[in-house]
Amino acid sequence: MIRTLTVLYLHKQRRQDEKTLPVMEYGLADAFRDFCRETFDARGPLDYPPLKLVTVHDQDELARALFTSGGPRGVLTDAGRACCLFLIDDDFMSVTMEGRPLRSWMKLFFPAIPKVVVTRPGHPDIALPMRRWTKKDVSVFLRPNKCHERIVHLFKSFWMPRFSTALKQYVRNKAGTNWHTPGHNGGRAFSNSPFLRGFYDSFGQTIFRTDLSVSVESLGDLSSPEARTPLSEAQRLTSEIFGTAQSCYITNGTSTSNKAMLMTLLRPGESVLIDRNCHKSVHHAVVTSGAVPRYLPAHWNASLGVWGPVALEDIQKALCESGNPKMLVLTTCTYEGVLYPVWEIARLCEKAGVLFYADEAWAAHLNFHPYYTFGRGKGDTVRYNAVNETCGAHFAVQSTHKTLSAFSQASMVHVSTRFKHLLEEDSSPAFRWLRKRFNLHGHGSYEKFSHDLHEILRYWHSTSPHYPFLAALDIAGVQMRLEGMKLIDERLRWAAAFRKRVADTCGKPENVCFAGLEEIAGRKVDWRSAGYMKDPLKIVLMLKSPTACDTFKKALLKAHIQWEKSSSTTILFLVTVGTIEEHFEYLFRVCRQHKSLIGAAPKPTSKACAAHIEEAVGEQPAVLPHDAALCDGELVEIDKSEGRIASQFIVPYPPGIPVLIPGLRITKAMIRLIHDVIDSQGVDAVHGLFCRGGHAPYFVEVLNRDEEARIGVS
Repeated sequence: MIRTLTVLYLHKQRRQDEKTLPVMEYGLADAFRDFCRETFDARGPLDYPPLKLVTVHDQDELARALFTSGGPRGVLTDAGRACCLFLIDDDFMSVTMEGRPLRSWMKLFFPAIPKVVVTRPGHPDIALPMRRWTKKDVSVFLRPNKCHERIVHLFKSFWMPRFSTALKQYVRNKAGTNWHTPGHNGGRAFSNSPFLRGFYDSFGQTIFRTDLSVSVESLGDLSSPEARTPLSEAQRLTSEIFGTAQSCYITNGTSTSNKAMLMTLLRPGESVLIDRNCHKSVHHAVVTSGAVPRYLPAHWNASLGVWGPVALEDIQKALCESGNPKMLVLTTCTYEGVLYPVWEIARLCEKAGVLFYADEAWAAHLNFHPYYTFGRGKGDTVRYNAVNETCGAHFAVQSTHKTLSAFSQASMVHVSTRFKHLLEEDSSPAFRWLRKRFNLHGHGSYEKFSHDLHEILRYWHSTSPHYPFLAALDIAGVQMRLEGMKLIDERLRWAAAFRKRVADTCGKPENVCFAGLEEIAGRKVDWRSAGYMKDPLKIVLMLKSPTACDTFKKALLKAHIQWEKSSSTTILFLVTVGTIEEHFEYLFRVCRQHKSLIGAAPKPTSKACAAHIEEAVGEQPAVLPHDAALCDGELVEIDKSEGRIASQFIVPYPPGIPVLIPGLRITKAMIRLIHDVIDSQGVDAVHGLFCRGGHAPYFVEVLNRDEEARIGVS
């Protein structure tokens, strides 16, 4: 069912409302209906006009129209959450909102929503930002019947998925006899087989017919991003939606994004600061790039069995004391939903001449709702999404498939406009190395960087990408621009109501039932004042004990509910744009029936567990990880490996991050932790161990003695 969306019309001429607004509203609604029918194959419900015009005449009315409390972090009104387009009379452009020019205020709180400046004859011409803003003469909207096609075309420029539409049209109108890959030939290998016909029917013909080859040159190819094709146009539209200098589609996951980006930006032997609790693909990327990792302090929450964030103090200390690092890599938000103050980290990095790289795999949705902003006082507000046009990271990679509408493996790389500025316009000595690295004719060149990035991406891209993946990335961004605010707002409200309902049923405070920022990060630091935040769309339910957690998980499986991740005493439920309200009801039933199991686990009687795990992941590399990983090595029993140099990754669950990394000297604490996990979880919970038949002895690969001597290990 198509739900009514809102167009906010900002203008000061109240006397025209009664006569002109119905004409504008119905004209816009008719054009929007025709656009949706043509673009999205929408039927039935669009017979009712799905677009509503809401007018505001001054700053106060604008705030009240969007926020129930009038503040930037307030709850959105019905009109605010459904807003998909701003129409702004040119005489409204001079107003300020909360001390900011209107265009700056909108860029901060509603960055993805298109803005149209409605110009009038005789008014001065207004210079606009290059993207997300456009101009139209008022006559277009006052005579919508005559200008119907122009309005439809305007809507297409905002919301038409470029690649998805071209792919659909090719399949419908141009595809014929295929003499190219893939071998199933438009699904015929399945549909014509008496054995595989059921497989074909279960998926539907479109998924097979859109699985095409790069031989269809008219659609585009990831290996040729410079060509003017629907695929390159789709990536340009995605860049506009996400507010980046450049956005690239990746069809084999953020793991590949991390490897390609670090290889592009770092050179062998250069230092990179990384959170020890980063995704293992970042560790893999360090190996492939030849960089030297300097691990930030890791903080293990023994009560919950999760990792906490890195404190600003530790980040600042590492930036000052780690020699000459070229990059900082942080995961924001963390798996459990802790968001970093990206604006402050960016400031610290730029002061030190260090690039800030954000692994935003779990947070592709942050750009699309004003909830994800932070007020620093005196009207100064900033955003949590890592790459934004106010202040933030220089790069972000996102697993679009994790929280938005995309297939698994569909991912994006985002390059910030701030990075482009540093490369081409900034003249500070701190980033002289960057301008030298990507230079053309003696000057920092973004074109040179982009060329190098795409060259490295060719190392990792498949030359046979799955076209439905690309189409899904295209439509994921368009959907969020069109209805993302409504989708996120609904889920924020549903999640808040669910947590309150469970807490009331259990007769306990919410922070006893669900892990918030302090429960995850600890209370020694004033995390909130520093700008850290817990994303409420990552619901972390706390159970009283490991036994209670196991019992609760069995109840979930019996109710056919699958969670995202669990620890010994927590279960993580991921709220995405696909989550529906009924899902919360099903989950609540299990919570209600097993409310006696819900609650914070007792604090450990000692800090041995946390100290033990933190000691096991506290080492810095003794050998360049790239060199260690590419050695021949030798297998030794884990019990006899102390003091040797690892040449492989060993990842025990828990703690769920690599404990052995190529180049690390193996310690007693590492060996003890691996044995503890084997004893409690089984050998299969330790990824990377070599054993025969799943039985002891267990082996790890280390540098052999000749290699140690050649590399110079003391």
